[in-house]
Amino acid sequence: MTKTIQGQNSPGENRKRLQEIAEIRFGTLSDDEILRFLAERKRLADVEHEYEKVQKEEEARLERERKAAENLKAAEKKKVAISKKIEELNKSISPEKPDDDLLILVAKRRALEKELEEAGGADLLRKEEPVLAPVPPLSAAAETIPEKEHPKPEPEAAAPAVVPEEEVTLADGKKAAVAEVSPQPIKIHVDGGYGNEKIQSDDIEGGSGFQRYFDQLKDNVESLGTLLQSMPLDAKKNKAFMLKVAEIDPAYAMHYADKETLKKDEDFNMRVVSLKNPRNSGNAIAEMLPEARTSKVLLTAVKQDYRNVRFIQPSMADYDEMIGIAKRGALEKVKNLKEAVDIMFLIPKLLQQDKPFMFQVKEITEPKKEK
Repeated sequence: MTKTIQGQNSPGENRKRLQEIAEIRFGTLSDDEILRFLAERKRLADVEHEYEKVQKEEEARLERERKAAENLKAAEKKKVAISKKIEELNKSISPEKPDDDLLILVAKRRALEKELEEAGGADLLRKEEPVLAPVPPLSAAAETIPEKEHPKPEPEAAAPAVVPEEEVTLADGKKAAVAEVSPQPIKIHVDGGYGNEKIQSDDIEGGSGFQRYFDQLKDNVESLGTLLQSMPLDAKKNKAFMLKVAEIDPAYAMHYADKETLKKDEDFNMRVVSLKNPRNSGNAIAEMLPEARTSKVLLTAVKQDYRNVRFIQPSMADYDEMIGIAKRGALEKVKNLKEAVDIMFLIPKLLQQDKPFMFQVKEITEPKKEK
Protein backbone atom coordinates (compact mmCIF):
# COMPACT_ATOMS: atom_id res chain seq x y z
CA MET A 1 0.00 0.00 0.00
CA THR A 2 1.52 3.32 -1.10
CA LYS A 3 0.12 6.56 0.22
CA THR A 4 -0.26 9.28 -2.44
CA ILE A 5 -0.78 12.99 -1.94
CA GLN A 6 -3.47 14.57 -4.07
CA GLY A 7 -2.22 17.18 -6.54
CA GLN A 8 1.48 16.45 -6.05
CA ASN A 9 4.12 15.21 -8.49
CA SER A 10 5.66 11.77 -8.29
CA PRO A 11 8.56 11.23 -5.82
CA GLY A 12 11.02 11.19 -8.72
CA GLU A 13 9.80 14.51 -10.06
CA ASN A 14 9.93 16.06 -6.59
CA ARG A 15 13.55 15.00 -6.12
CA LYS A 16 14.42 16.39 -9.55
CA ARG A 17 12.79 19.71 -8.68
CA LEU A 18 14.65 19.87 -5.35
CA GLN A 19 17.91 19.33 -7.22
CA GLU A 20 17.05 22.17 -9.61
CA ILE A 21 16.31 24.54 -6.72
CA ALA A 22 19.60 23.59 -5.06
CA GLU A 23 21.48 24.66 -8.20
CA ILE A 24 19.85 28.11 -8.39
CA ARG A 25 22.03 31.10 -7.49
CA PHE A 26 19.92 33.00 -5.02
CA GLY A 27 22.22 36.04 -5.07
CA THR A 28 20.97 37.12 -8.48
CA LEU A 29 17.29 36.86 -7.52
CA SER A 30 14.90 39.32 -5.96
CA ASP A 31 13.63 38.87 -2.43
CA ASP A 32 10.21 37.71 -3.62
CA GLU A 33 11.72 35.11 -5.94
CA ILE A 34 13.98 33.81 -3.17
CA LEU A 35 11.04 33.51 -0.77
CA ARG A 36 9.01 31.70 -3.43
CA PHE A 37 11.80 29.15 -4.07
CA LEU A 38 12.36 28.65 -0.33
CA ALA A 39 8.64 27.99 0.19
CA GLU A 40 8.62 25.53 -2.72
CA ARG A 41 11.72 23.77 -1.39
CA LYS A 42 10.16 23.42 2.07
CA ARG A 43 6.95 22.05 0.61
CA LEU A 44 8.83 19.51 -1.54
CA ALA A 45 11.03 18.51 1.42
CA ASP A 46 7.91 17.89 3.53
CA VAL A 47 6.42 15.77 0.75
CA GLU A 48 9.65 13.79 0.45
CA HIS A 49 9.74 13.23 4.20
CA GLU A 50 6.12 12.06 4.20
CA TYR A 51 6.84 9.70 1.33
CA GLU A 52 9.82 8.17 3.15
CA LYS A 53 7.70 7.77 6.29
CA VAL A 54 4.98 5.95 4.36
CA GLN A 55 7.56 3.71 2.71
CA LYS A 56 9.06 2.74 6.07
CA GLU A 57 5.61 1.98 7.49
CA GLU A 58 4.84 -0.19 4.46
CA GLU A 59 8.11 -2.08 4.82
CA ALA A 60 7.41 -2.64 8.52
CA ARG A 61 3.90 -3.90 7.72
CA LEU A 62 5.21 -6.33 5.12
CA GLU A 63 7.82 -7.59 7.58
CA ARG A 64 5.13 -8.16 10.23
CA GLU A 65 3.00 -10.05 7.73
CA ARG A 66 5.96 -12.18 6.70
CA LYS A 67 6.74 -13.09 10.31
CA ALA A 68 3.06 -13.78 11.03
CA ALA A 69 2.89 -16.09 8.01
CA GLU A 70 6.00 -17.93 9.19
CA ASN A 71 4.56 -18.28 12.71
CA LEU A 72 1.24 -19.51 11.32
CA LYS A 73 2.99 -22.05 9.14
CA ALA A 74 5.01 -23.30 12.11
CA ALA A 75 1.86 -23.48 14.26
CA GLU A 76 -0.01 -25.45 11.58
CA LYS A 77 2.91 -27.82 11.26
CA LYS A 78 2.92 -28.32 15.03
CA LYS A 79 -0.85 -28.94 15.11
CA VAL A 80 -0.63 -31.53 12.34
CA ALA A 81 2.21 -33.28 14.17
CA ILE A 82 0.21 -33.39 17.42
CA SER A 83 -2.87 -34.67 15.56
CA LYS A 84 -0.83 -37.49 14.05
CA LYS A 85 0.43 -38.44 17.50
CA ILE A 86 -3.16 -38.54 18.77
CA GLU A 87 -4.19 -40.77 15.86
CA GLU A 88 -1.30 -43.13 16.61
CA LEU A 89 -2.32 -43.28 20.27
CA ASN A 90 -5.92 -43.99 19.28
CA LYS A 91 -4.73 -47.01 17.30
CA SER A 92 -2.69 -48.28 20.25
CA ILE A 93 -5.54 -48.06 22.78
CA SER A 94 -7.23 -51.46 22.77
CA PRO A 95 -9.08 -53.40 25.48
CA GLU A 96 -6.71 -56.35 25.56
CA LYS A 97 -3.92 -54.22 27.03
CA PRO A 98 -3.31 -54.18 30.80
CA ASP A 99 -5.19 -51.60 32.85
CA ASP A 100 -2.08 -49.65 33.79
CA ASP A 101 -0.98 -49.38 30.17
CA LEU A 102 -4.44 -48.21 29.10
CA LEU A 103 -4.53 -45.50 31.76
CA ILE A 104 -1.07 -44.28 30.74
CA LEU A 105 -2.07 -44.13 27.06
CA VAL A 106 -5.30 -42.27 27.87
CA ALA A 107 -3.37 -39.77 30.01
CA LYS A 108 -0.90 -39.20 27.17
CA ARG A 109 -3.74 -38.61 24.73
CA ARG A 110 -5.40 -36.10 27.03
CA ALA A 111 -2.11 -34.24 27.42
CA LEU A 112 -1.69 -34.10 23.64
CA GLU A 113 -5.26 -32.89 23.15
CA LYS A 114 -4.68 -30.14 25.71
CA GLU A 115 -1.50 -29.15 23.89
CA LEU A 116 -3.40 -29.14 20.59
CA GLU A 117 -6.13 -26.94 22.07
CA GLU A 118 -3.56 -24.49 23.43
CA ALA A 119 -1.98 -24.37 19.98
CA GLY A 120 -5.33 -23.35 18.53
CA GLY A 121 -5.97 -26.70 16.88
CA ALA A 122 -9.37 -27.56 18.34
CA ASP A 123 -10.97 -27.14 14.91
CA LEU A 124 -8.11 -28.67 12.94
CA LEU A 125 -9.14 -30.92 10.06
CA ARG A 126 -6.38 -32.36 7.97
CA LYS A 127 -6.56 -31.61 4.27
CA GLU A 128 -6.89 -35.22 3.24
CA GLU A 129 -9.94 -35.70 5.45
CA PRO A 130 -13.49 -34.70 4.49
CA VAL A 131 -14.88 -31.38 5.64
CA LEU A 132 -18.30 -31.26 7.22
CA ALA A 133 -20.97 -29.96 4.89
CA PRO A 134 -22.91 -26.84 5.91
CA VAL A 135 -25.79 -27.57 8.23
CA PRO A 136 -28.58 -25.51 9.76
CA PRO A 137 -27.73 -23.54 12.93
CA LEU A 138 -27.21 -25.87 15.85
CA SER A 139 -29.53 -23.83 18.01
CA ALA A 140 -32.36 -24.79 15.67
CA ALA A 141 -31.24 -28.41 15.67
CA ALA A 142 -31.14 -28.42 19.44
CA GLU A 143 -34.76 -27.28 19.51
CA THR A 144 -35.68 -30.19 17.27
CA ILE A 145 -33.82 -32.72 19.41
CA PRO A 146 -34.05 -31.73 23.07
CA GLU A 147 -31.65 -33.34 25.49
CA LYS A 148 -33.37 -35.84 27.74
CA GLU A 149 -31.87 -34.69 30.98
CA HIS A 150 -35.37 -34.69 32.50
CA PRO A 151 -37.44 -37.13 30.42
CA LYS A 152 -41.19 -37.02 30.51
CA PRO A 153 -43.20 -40.04 31.67
CA GLU A 154 -43.09 -42.68 28.99
CA PRO A 155 -45.72 -45.30 28.12
CA GLU A 156 -45.12 -48.79 29.37
CA ALA A 157 -43.00 -50.88 27.04
CA ALA A 158 -42.57 -54.62 26.82
CA ALA A 159 -40.26 -55.87 29.54
CA PRO A 160 -36.87 -57.18 28.35
CA ALA A 161 -36.34 -60.91 28.34
CA VAL A 162 -34.71 -62.24 31.50
CA VAL A 163 -32.62 -65.31 32.08
CA PRO A 164 -32.72 -67.01 35.51
CA GLU A 165 -29.28 -67.02 37.04
CA GLU A 166 -29.47 -68.46 40.54
CA GLU A 167 -31.69 -68.89 43.57
CA VAL A 168 -31.42 -66.95 46.82
CA THR A 169 -33.03 -67.65 50.17
CA LEU A 170 -35.41 -64.99 51.44
CA ALA A 171 -36.01 -64.01 55.05
CA ASP A 172 -39.05 -66.31 55.33
CA GLY A 173 -37.04 -69.30 54.14
CA LYS A 174 -38.53 -69.39 50.65
CA LYS A 175 -36.35 -69.42 47.56
CA ALA A 176 -36.67 -67.04 44.68
CA ALA A 177 -34.96 -66.94 41.32
CA VAL A 178 -32.65 -64.02 40.61
CA ALA A 179 -32.69 -63.03 36.97
CA GLU A 180 -30.07 -61.17 35.02
CA VAL A 181 -31.31 -58.66 32.50
CA SER A 182 -29.17 -58.54 29.40
CA PRO A 183 -28.34 -54.84 28.88
CA GLN A 184 -29.44 -53.37 25.59
CA PRO A 185 -29.27 -49.82 24.25
CA ILE A 186 -32.57 -48.20 25.12
CA LYS A 187 -34.58 -47.03 22.13
CA ILE A 188 -38.14 -45.82 22.50
CA HIS A 189 -40.38 -45.28 19.50
CA VAL A 190 -43.74 -43.60 20.03
CA ASP A 191 -46.17 -43.64 17.13
CA GLY A 192 -48.79 -41.24 18.41
CA GLY A 193 -48.96 -38.16 20.55
CA TYR A 194 -49.64 -37.90 24.25
CA GLY A 195 -51.96 -35.00 24.98
CA ASN A 196 -50.75 -31.96 23.09
CA GLU A 197 -47.08 -32.87 23.21
CA LYS A 198 -45.41 -35.84 21.60
CA ILE A 199 -43.13 -37.92 23.81
CA GLN A 200 -39.59 -37.51 22.54
CA SER A 201 -37.57 -40.53 21.46
CA ASP A 202 -33.82 -41.06 21.56
CA ASP A 203 -33.55 -41.09 17.78
CA ILE A 204 -32.21 -38.13 15.82
CA GLU A 205 -34.90 -36.55 13.70
CA GLY A 206 -34.25 -36.99 9.99
CA GLY A 207 -33.07 -33.85 8.20
CA SER A 208 -31.85 -32.18 11.38
CA GLY A 209 -28.38 -30.72 11.76
CA PHE A 210 -27.36 -33.50 14.12
CA GLN A 211 -28.58 -36.17 11.72
CA ARG A 212 -26.42 -34.71 8.97
CA TYR A 213 -23.44 -34.64 11.31
CA PHE A 214 -24.06 -38.27 12.20
CA ASP A 215 -24.37 -39.31 8.55
CA GLN A 216 -20.96 -37.82 7.82
CA LEU A 217 -19.42 -39.56 10.83
CA LYS A 218 -20.91 -42.85 9.70
CA ASP A 219 -19.54 -42.38 6.18
CA ASN A 220 -16.04 -41.49 7.43
CA VAL A 221 -15.48 -43.85 10.34
CA GLU A 222 -11.74 -44.00 9.66
CA SER A 223 -11.56 -40.29 10.60
CA LEU A 224 -13.97 -40.53 13.54
CA GLY A 225 -11.60 -39.06 16.13
CA THR A 226 -10.66 -36.01 14.08
CA LEU A 227 -14.25 -35.31 13.05
CA LEU A 228 -15.58 -35.62 16.61
CA GLN A 229 -12.80 -33.38 17.86
CA SER A 230 -13.96 -30.68 15.45
CA MET A 231 -17.64 -30.97 16.42
CA PRO A 232 -19.25 -27.94 18.09
CA LEU A 233 -19.99 -28.11 21.80
CA ASP A 234 -23.74 -28.27 21.15
CA ALA A 235 -23.23 -31.64 19.45
CA LYS A 236 -21.06 -33.01 22.25
CA LYS A 237 -23.73 -32.00 24.77
CA ASN A 238 -26.63 -33.55 22.86
CA LYS A 239 -27.55 -36.88 24.42
CA ALA A 240 -29.43 -38.33 21.44
CA PHE A 241 -26.60 -37.46 19.06
CA MET A 242 -23.81 -38.84 21.25
CA LEU A 243 -25.76 -42.06 21.86
CA LYS A 244 -25.91 -42.53 18.09
CA VAL A 245 -22.16 -41.97 17.97
CA ALA A 246 -21.81 -44.63 20.68
CA GLU A 247 -23.44 -47.14 18.35
CA ILE A 248 -20.45 -46.63 16.05
CA ASP A 249 -17.82 -46.51 18.79
CA PRO A 250 -18.67 -46.34 22.52
CA ALA A 251 -15.11 -45.45 23.55
CA TYR A 252 -14.91 -42.45 21.19
CA ALA A 253 -18.41 -41.31 22.18
CA MET A 254 -17.46 -41.33 25.85
CA HIS A 255 -14.13 -39.63 25.20
CA TYR A 256 -15.62 -36.70 23.25
CA ALA A 257 -18.88 -36.31 25.23
CA ASP A 258 -19.12 -33.04 27.13
CA LYS A 259 -17.51 -33.53 30.54
CA GLU A 260 -19.74 -30.96 32.24
CA THR A 261 -23.02 -32.59 31.21
CA LEU A 262 -23.13 -35.99 29.52
CA LYS A 263 -20.10 -37.47 31.28
CA LYS A 264 -21.89 -36.81 34.58
CA ASP A 265 -25.18 -38.29 33.33
CA GLU A 266 -25.50 -41.78 34.84
CA ASP A 267 -28.18 -42.83 32.35
CA PHE A 268 -25.97 -41.80 29.43
CA ASN A 269 -23.00 -43.65 30.91
CA MET A 270 -25.06 -46.82 31.44
CA ARG A 271 -26.31 -46.78 27.87
CA VAL A 272 -22.85 -46.30 26.43
CA VAL A 273 -21.17 -49.07 28.45
CA SER A 274 -23.99 -51.45 27.53
CA LEU A 275 -22.85 -51.34 23.89
CA LYS A 276 -20.21 -53.55 22.34
CA ASN A 277 -17.38 -51.82 20.52
CA PRO A 278 -17.34 -53.17 16.95
CA ARG A 279 -14.16 -51.20 16.17
CA ASN A 280 -12.28 -52.55 19.20
CA SER A 281 -10.78 -49.06 19.62
CA GLY A 282 -10.76 -48.90 23.40
CA ASN A 283 -12.85 -49.14 26.54
CA ALA A 284 -15.57 -46.59 27.29
CA ILE A 285 -15.04 -47.01 31.04
CA ALA A 286 -11.41 -45.93 30.73
CA GLU A 287 -12.67 -42.71 29.09
CA MET A 288 -15.16 -41.93 31.87
CA LEU A 289 -14.69 -39.49 34.71
CA PRO A 290 -13.52 -41.53 37.73
CA GLU A 291 -16.38 -40.21 39.86
CA ALA A 292 -18.88 -41.27 37.18
CA ARG A 293 -17.95 -44.95 37.51
CA THR A 294 -20.86 -45.70 39.82
CA SER A 295 -21.99 -49.12 40.95
CA LYS A 296 -24.94 -49.08 38.53
CA VAL A 297 -22.75 -48.09 35.59
CA LEU A 298 -20.16 -50.76 36.28
CA LEU A 299 -22.83 -53.41 36.88
CA THR A 300 -24.12 -52.70 33.38
CA ALA A 301 -20.57 -52.78 32.01
CA VAL A 302 -19.75 -56.12 33.63
CA LYS A 303 -22.93 -57.63 32.21
CA GLN A 304 -21.82 -56.47 28.78
CA ASP A 305 -18.25 -57.81 29.19
CA TYR A 306 -17.08 -59.70 32.27
CA ARG A 307 -13.56 -58.30 31.82
CA ASN A 308 -14.84 -54.90 32.98
CA VAL A 309 -14.76 -56.33 36.50
CA ARG A 310 -11.26 -54.87 36.72
CA PHE A 311 -12.80 -51.43 37.28
CA ILE A 312 -15.01 -52.29 40.26
CA GLN A 313 -14.30 -51.41 43.90
CA PRO A 314 -15.11 -53.51 47.01
CA SER A 315 -17.08 -50.60 48.49
CA MET A 316 -19.64 -50.65 45.66
CA ALA A 317 -23.18 -51.73 46.49
CA ASP A 318 -23.30 -54.28 43.66
CA TYR A 319 -19.79 -55.63 44.21
CA ASP A 320 -20.81 -59.23 45.00
CA GLU A 321 -23.25 -59.37 42.10
CA MET A 322 -20.62 -58.06 39.70
CA ILE A 323 -18.10 -60.63 40.92
CA GLY A 324 -20.65 -63.39 40.37
CA ILE A 325 -21.45 -62.20 36.84
CA ALA A 326 -17.76 -61.92 36.00
CA LYS A 327 -17.04 -65.43 37.27
CA ARG A 328 -19.83 -66.94 35.20
CA GLY A 329 -18.69 -65.03 32.12
CA ALA A 330 -15.07 -66.06 32.61
CA LEU A 331 -15.94 -69.74 33.11
CA GLU A 332 -18.07 -69.72 29.97
CA LYS A 333 -15.23 -68.16 28.01
CA VAL A 334 -12.76 -70.71 29.38
CA LYS A 335 -15.04 -73.58 28.32
CA ASN A 336 -15.24 -72.20 24.80
CA LEU A 337 -11.59 -71.27 24.32
CA LYS A 338 -9.64 -73.48 26.72
CA GLU A 339 -7.58 -75.05 23.95
CA ALA A 340 -7.21 -71.97 21.77
CA VAL A 341 -5.49 -69.39 23.98
CA ASP A 342 -3.59 -68.97 27.23
CA ILE A 343 -6.29 -69.34 29.87
CA MET A 344 -4.73 -66.75 32.17
CA PHE A 345 -5.25 -64.20 29.43
CA LEU A 346 -9.01 -64.74 29.79
CA ILE A 347 -9.13 -64.32 33.56
CA PRO A 348 -9.04 -60.77 35.00
CA LYS A 349 -6.41 -60.24 37.70
CA LEU A 350 -9.10 -59.64 40.32
CA LEU A 351 -10.54 -63.11 39.72
CA GLN A 352 -7.10 -64.73 39.60
CA GLN A 353 -6.77 -63.88 43.29
CA ASP A 354 -9.81 -66.04 44.11
CA LYS A 355 -8.34 -69.51 44.79
CA PRO A 356 -11.66 -71.45 44.83
CA PHE A 357 -12.59 -69.87 41.51
CA MET A 358 -9.21 -70.68 39.98
CA PHE A 359 -9.71 -74.28 41.14
CA GLN A 360 -12.92 -74.33 39.07
CA VAL A 361 -10.96 -73.02 36.11
CA LYS A 362 -8.35 -75.72 36.57
CA GLU A 363 -11.03 -78.42 36.63
CA ILE A 364 -12.23 -77.21 33.23
CA THR A 365 -8.81 -76.92 31.65
CA GLU A 366 -7.30 -80.01 33.27
CA PRO A 367 -10.07 -82.61 33.64
CA LYS A 368 -9.31 -85.61 35.83
CA LYS A 369 -8.08 -88.64 33.97
CA GLU A 370 -10.29 -91.72 34.12
CA LYS A 371 -8.83 -94.63 36.04
